[in-house]
Amino acid sequence: MLRPRRDQARGADRSPEARRPALDPRPLPRLRGQPWCDDRPRPFDRDRGREPPQPDRNRHRRLCFGQADRGRAGGRAALVPGDVTRARGEPSAEFRLVAACCRWPTDVAAIRAAASAEPLAWPRVVRVARRHRVIGFVRRGLTMAGLDVPRRLDELYRPMLQRNLLHYAEAARLAGLLADAGIPVAFLKGVVLAELAYADQGVKQTVDNDILVAPHDVPPALALLDRAGYRLNDPRNIDGARLPLMIDLFRECQLVHRDTGALVDLHWRMQSLEQLAPEPVVADEARMVTVEGKPLPTILGEAMMIYLAIHGARHSWARIKWLADFNALLVKMDDASVAAMRDRAARDGVGPCIDSALIQCERRFGTPVPPEAYRSRRARALVWLADRLIFGPDETVDQHLVPGRYMRVWLASAAMMKTRPRFLAHVAWDIWVAPRDMLAMPLPRPLRPLYVLISPVRRVGRLAARGFARARSKTMRAPQEK
Repeated sequence: MLRPRRDQARGADRSPEARRPALDPRPLPRLRGQPWCDDRPRPFDRDRGREPPQPDRNRHRRLCFGQADRGRAGGRAALVPGDVTRARGEPSAEFRLVAACCRWPTDVAAIRAAASAEPLAWPRVVRVARRHRVIGFVRRGLTMAGLDVPRRLDELYRPMLQRNLLHYAEAARLAGLLADAGIPVAFLKGVVLAELAYADQGVKQTVDNDILVAPHDVPPALALLDRAGYRLNDPRNIDGARLPLMIDLFRECQLVHRDTGALVDLHWRMQSLEQLAPEPVVADEARMVTVEGKPLPTILGEAMMIYLAIHGARHSWARIKWLADFNALLVKMDDASVAAMRDRAARDGVGPCIDSALIQCERRFGTPVPPEAYRSRRARALVWLADRLIFGPDETVDQHLVPGRYMRVWLASAAMMKTRPRFLAHVAWDIWVAPRDMLAMPLPRPLRPLYVLISPVRRVGRLAARGFARARSKTMRAPQEK
């Protein structure tokens, strides 16, 4: 905070130098969890005391450090930068440039307009692109617009492209192995979506391969993936007694390759929440798509669009990458196809998810959508919740730094997606019962309602053990400090 000294406030000198307030030499108050000696940037106003006043050209660069959510271990979360000079509902100039680069087909005029509208902090552009996993979009857009690509963006793009090619090779290999074993599968998102939307594996960042199988095919699929070099990563330590429980109560598991580190998410349900939408029959709805000369089975048409909309709404569109994928497929559809998609989503009870995705596409990318999409109050509520995470103070902050804030928005989004009692009961179950408690104590199907009582008791026990360990560590450190 800038304050004039008393001797200057009472002085008789009327010169401009004397009227200019001097900096208060006292240090700023220490933030909670902040060390005593640090050189991090603090809020400042470089224009105060100047004559004439200068335009505020760097308001989006002035950062302050606020205490993050206390959801991390020990309650000592990292200090996360948040932009306090911009209104919460207003995206930054860097985010608008990244969103312009995510339009498909690439809009060179929009990219140049966004780049010249305000002075840009290019390190922040790179952070926003990395946070939303759209490094390929931004690099392609800047190159086509004739703008200089930051060196850091090129450094991040090369390993991303290598990772994409690795997952493409693994998808082609696993598709052949699963077909030879007679297991019907469908690849979701990933390399298949990159081919359908962009016809280029260098634009969309592929983090893993999502493979959908029928629930009764999960054990043979896991055995085949184990022989192919993959091990179960999340959840771990699944034996014969816990495998049926995992299939009944979970929707997916993650596997990692022992040598290359390639990831596979094995799904036996498409939707993250039960009773949200009808599950497809993989053997009947899977269609072949040629990706770089290799056939891969996937789900096409309205089912794929509804799945992408539900996935984005469930995660509050926290990454603009998901919205860019939906928009790239939307621009290829005519008005009749969009109307048929909305009708099917309404029959399935997930109309607000589709409408919120359409609204976001029009707001972020300028894609024309039916005006009927704005009539749903729940769709508008989902859009409002998504704005809390997709840009603003969290546009450069990853989920693991502020888990509490993300969790609150996700729970509110889940309650807005569907209002049927059975669906809300499943949402309440997911909130109340921890998955680790179910896997730690496998129970037969008739006794599984007891998890409603077991999970809170185990959660209290974990909190008590954590507090005891923290108090013991402080007691052991006290003699050493003396």
